[in-house]
Amino acid sequence: MAMDGKSAVIFGGSGAIGRAGGLALARRGAHVHLGARTGERLERAVARIRAAGGTAHAFEVDVLDGMATDERSARIAERAGGIDIVVNATSFLHDQGKEIADLSLAEFMGGVTPFLAAQFNICKAVAPHMGGARGGVILGVVAPAARMAAPGHLGHIVGCAGLEAFTRALAGELGPRNIRVLCLHSHAIAGAVEAGSYTRELFAPKARAMGLSVEDWVGGAAGSTLLKRLPTLAEVAETLAFLASGDAGAMTAAVVNLTGGATPD
Repeated sequence: MAMDGKSAVIFGGSGAIGRAGGLALARRGAHVHLGARTGERLERAVARIRAAGGTAHAFEVDVLDGMATDERSARIAERAGGIDIVVNATSFLHDQGKEIADLSLAEFMGGVTPFLAAQFNICKAVAPHMGGARGGVILGVVAPAARMAAPGHLGHIVGCAGLEAFTRALAGELGPRNIRVLCLHSHAIAGAVEAGSYTRELFAPKARAMGLSVEDWVGGAAGSTLLKRLPTLAEVAETLAFLASGDAGAMTAAVVNLTGGATPD
């Protein structure tokens, strides 16, 4: 799965998944560009990749700002001669817990709008710099809620379903341009909270309601899987690297299941 000289752009690069994915790609020879809204955590992520012998650069961007995302992507593509790999590892705090009687429209849409807007802005920005003879792959990361019927997760479930549908629809558009579009859906990730994931804040209300720490609540989620364990951060990162590689070159318009069987296909 060598990626020597490939240009990889990771949005949400300061988060747990973005950092781990960036390191996995850099280890295979990709030149990694990590983007996020603020710089301090980004710089630490870049330093970690460089300390491991990889090539990495940081850039600040708000993916909900379409013009800024266009400009940053074009700048990277100009310097790198194009873009080969894109990972959307962004995420946003949203309501998980309220049922429709207590849920406002704004809270409902908070689980939908920013996620789809980020995916749209990123894909629109990078696609002109990808494909053709060099090919390209766009990878999204999404929770497995699209296939769940869980109370209190209305906006989250609809948002996840939208991201999966977006993946399939965009793959149909970009396939003739030799750009693959894939989505990885993962359960809660073992080690992500400890690595600084935003999910600590997201899961805290659920954990408190059950009298548990966030770590204990996440650990208990393993019981909902067929394997009785959660995917690890390393497994998520290595799967992203595989999907980005030529070994997965015939895969597109697919949602790859990394839930340990919690949502079997």
